[in-house]
Amino acid sequence: MQHAKIVVYPEKRISVVVQGYSRADHPVPDACPAHFCSDPGTGKRAENPKLQNPILFADRLKNNFSEKLRINLDSSGFFKTVDKIGKVAVNDAQARELIRQGAYEFGVILSSADSAIILLIDPTLQESVKISTKNSLYFIIKGTQTKESMNDIVANLPGNMQPVIRGMISEKMRKLPPIKEIYALREKSAIQPNVIQNNVPGFILFAMFFIVIPLAGSLITEKNEGSFQRLRSLPVRLSAILGGKVLAYLVVCLLQFILMMLLGIWVLPTFFGFPVLLLGNQYAAIMLATVAASLAAIGFGIIVGAVATTHNQAALFGSVMVVLLGIISGTFLPIHIMPLFIQYVSYLSPIRWGIDNYLNLFIREGNISSILPNTILLILFFGFAMITSIAIFAKPK
Repeated sequence: MQHAKIVVYPEKRISVVVQGYSRADHPVPDACPAHFCSDPGTGKRAENPKLQNPILFADRLKNNFSEKLRINLDSSGFFKTVDKIGKVAVNDAQARELIRQGAYEFGVILSSADSAIILLIDPTLQESVKISTKNSLYFIIKGTQTKESMNDIVANLPGNMQPVIRGMISEKMRKLPPIKEIYALREKSAIQPNVIQNNVPGFILFAMFFIVIPLAGSLITEKNEGSFQRLRSLPVRLSAILGGKVLAYLVVCLLQFILMMLLGIWVLPTFFGFPVLLLGNQYAAIMLATVAASLAAIGFGIIVGAVATTHNQAALFGSVMVVLLGIISGTFLPIHIMPLFIQYVSYLSPIRWGIDNYLNLFIREGNISSILPNTILLILFFGFAMITSIAIFAKPK
């Protein structure tokens, strides 16, 4: 039997909703989230109480459809219907008020057979949560409606035809190809995408760029105390003076990288049960990506130190810029769920260039050629920052 496949890009997380199948008395498919449905031959669902979302269920229909819908929501493993508060059944107005107050995130209102099914949503929910949960609810509701409609059609057929039709539907459902989820990785890949593979690169770059505060602070201190001017009086070039800063903080950035690797390889798996960070075998490419990202972070720190005149200016501007760049670059949230304008703006961020390099190596199992474009951008950013800083420092005061 052929398998239908869902191909998932490894750096993105998606929620897929499909129709499951139950070999119960009614051979028409139920609907449930794909990650809670199992083998269509058994109809069993894996439930995790920790992941069940309470959903208000205001039912004024009190018919077979509303009962089937409540059962399908509860058996999905993702939702837990709440149809009573205390001993009193939930009504429309109460459901609206509870969700408006934030006590519940979602609610379903069944008013009458000929009216629309109302889906209530907490307006404060994040867009990604709202969309994924709403889509799951839509599929469960539509699946239940389809099943009940089919059952009504079969029930109105002559009695001797009903077993035949039900058998045909059951046989057809049994032959439908199952759905198999795979990741778009290289053949025989040893790396499997997980939360550690996706998040550690972002925190590596975030930590590197935060050296802007000590680096810029040291430059400002030297300028204010006159030690920088004394260094300028020596028969050495300004580029050599700043080059010493670059080498010193390059060592700091490399140590930060090593600590983040230990965090992903040993600390988080050992003490918190997370998957182990897998580095692949492109160690030269990883080193190149790390050095390029470190140089970009150092260049950013030096240019802030060259422009700022006080520690407060450097600390405030540097920290705010790093946080903003981290947000739009995918350190805290996946870039693909952000507005399209922000996604385009993120291509200008050196933090994103560095993160994409690590994602190419840690998830897509790329090599030096695959990270070369972003590596060149990082080095160009470092060169621009150094040239600008030298011009600022060389300007007569």
